[in-house]
Amino acid sequence: MEHSELNTDMILAAVRDHGFAAYDVLAKEFPSDLVIAEFTKAARSGLTSFGVGVHLASLTDKGRKRLDSLA
Repeated sequence: MEHSELNTDMILAAVRDHGFAAYDVLAKEFPSDLVIAEFTKAARSGLTSFGVGVHLASLTDKGRKRLDSLA
């Protein structure tokens, strides 16, 4: 089965739709190291924030605005 390429927008949508379970949902379709890399990229861009682990992310206002602009 062929998958689309994981990107920051997919991370943001997964966080919006699945909350702290976003990593688990994405890791079923993509390699774990790739998922973590994209979560890290989103956090460094200011689109998500996190406490204990980068994969336990919440959307920032900037992240919500980016998702809204995609609609």
